[in-house]
Amino acid sequence: MNDVRTVDQLERALRTAEPEPLQPARLSEIRTRGRRRQRGRLAAVALGSAAAVIAASVGVAAVTGGIGDRADDSPPVVHQPPHELSAIAERALAEIPGAVQVSSWQVVIPLPAGASAGQMGLDGVPSSDLKAGPVDLGTRWYTGVTTFRKKDFPAWLYDGIADYEQHVLGDEDGYPVGSTDIGVIVDGGPLRLACTSSNSRPCSPSMLSGEDADLVYQWGMGAEGFLEPGEDLQLFHTNTYVDGSPATVWIGGTYGTDVATVDLVATDGTTVSAHVEAGTFVPGDTMFWGTVDGQLAKAVTRDADGNVLEEHEVEPCDSPVACEVR
Repeated sequence: MNDVRTVDQLERALRTAEPEPLQPARLSEIRTRGRRRQRGRLAAVALGSAAAVIAASVGVAAVTGGIGDRADDSPPVVHQPPHELSAIAERALAEIPGAVQVSSWQVVIPLPAGASAGQMGLDGVPSSDLKAGPVDLGTRWYTGVTTFRKKDFPAWLYDGIADYEQHVLGDEDGYPVGSTDIGVIVDGGPLRLACTSSNSRPCSPSMLSGEDADLVYQWGMGAEGFLEPGEDLQLFHTNTYVDGSPATVWIGGTYGTDVATVDLVATDGTTVSAHVEAGTFVPGDTMFWGTVDGQLAKAVTRDADGNVLEEHEVEPCDSPVACEVR
């Protein structure tokens, strides 16, 4: 087959079904690992027959610039970020009011009025569970178009990205929903740090989206050993584009209140002084955060006298689970 469909043709041809949410047992397993990131929140869905995948992949070529054949016994494809705008990201930049290009291949678009992410099964946070915060860390809730309802976006945008998720990013186990791999990112509103009560602890650091009166739980810092005696500090991260270019907000925590300062050191030697909350945000423990351009190399904690308490190096990682906690 060598007929390549245009984005307009995809709009007419693609009418994807709503994905099924993760089953409770699988969701619980993911949550015990720590982070519940929204960048590519997975939905377990069937991909259909191999013939349908191959046929639809031809249409995806018009959206992404082309894809190659993938044999059934081929190793998993590693999708590297592109170096230029995909066709669908370029169209979003041209046609979506308020769209902003933030990198060579990424466009951030505003959340449409009335848009809802109800299909993702996100949990609202009652005021009684809020123990501290929420605090603005300098980021937003960035997610993908398919996090929301189909009717919230133009059909050419929603269907094109859904097709890419199913037939390029997906495999026999399912496909991601809410991905931003194609270069279109939705600014879903505020994303802030709070301390919420949970079954395991009275004050658990969590990232919440939404306004004060409508807070929604996005992900929590529930990794094993976090804020426990004798354990190393742990780092979590989330992307930010608030200044018009990609950066990373790093959030860390460590047991006790001896930490007075934290330096976040990038691989190029640039140092950012993190904001430190020792015993004030999480009683008895220290939380800190800061925004880093480029790659983080290490976090260095010091006491009030300037003595180094811990020099925590950020090790390379090669999978979403391994990269969740650094």
